[in-house]
Amino acid sequence: MVSKKLANQRQAAHRVTFTADQVMFADQVVSIVAPVVPALGLALGENTEVVLHNLCEVPSSIVAIANPVSGRTVGGPITDVGLRFVESNELEDMIGYRTETTNGMSMRCSNIFFRSPDGRAVACLSLNCDVTDFERAQIALSALTAMPLPPSPHAVDTFPVSVDGLAQGILKDSTSTVGVPVELMKKSHKMQVVQELDDRGFFNIREAVELAAEHLDVSRFTIYNYLNELGLRAKNNGAESSSSS
Repeated sequence: MVSKKLANQRQAAHRVTFTADQVMFADQVVSIVAPVVPALGLALGENTEVVLHNLCEVPSSIVAIANPVSGRTVGGPITDVGLRFVESNELEDMIGYRTETTNGMSMRCSNIFFRSPDGRAVACLSLNCDVTDFERAQIALSALTAMPLPPSPHAVDTFPVSVDGLAQGILKDSTSTVGVPVELMKKSHKMQVVQELDDRGFFNIREAVELAAEHLDVSRFTIYNYLNELGLRAKNNGAESSSSS
């Protein structure tokens, strides 16, 4: 368990802030659940990735992992979808949903959240099962019986193996939503990108302002001005303190 002083220092490094008591509760959860992760990995089989996240440490939130089918390791980042949920604090248990990684791997995922006494989600146990082969078998069986599978919407998680990969993926996706190449963007387009980056929790990442400035070919002070014009000054202050810590 960490002291309240250390907990305060740690939560101050992130724009998504947690109280010292919440940080301490997260550490208690991690100390209890992390030793169980390897056993769960053995019980569920090598196709099921078991990941424990300390949400007080986003984006580098992975504190324990077994059967790393996504290629991530301890100290690796939360997914881009997960970062968005942490940013909005819209965290409800998600059981058995389908997602697809950018390399075409089909995953059946469940996220179980641990909450502090005041109701804040501070840790998450994720079970990510690679069902690619099962889906291929299902498609083959359907073809044999002339019964095609109905289309269904799905989310795309990138499962980055590093914080830099997480950042670059969010920058790429946020730029693509505007539909204009960076070299042809006007100020209004770049502000749309900054708004999208903020909505996706991008500015929780260390040196996020510098990364956004380099990507959009503007100065870091221009990014701060965009945040200010968008009414995101308080968040900007948090991003600035995070990038310099």
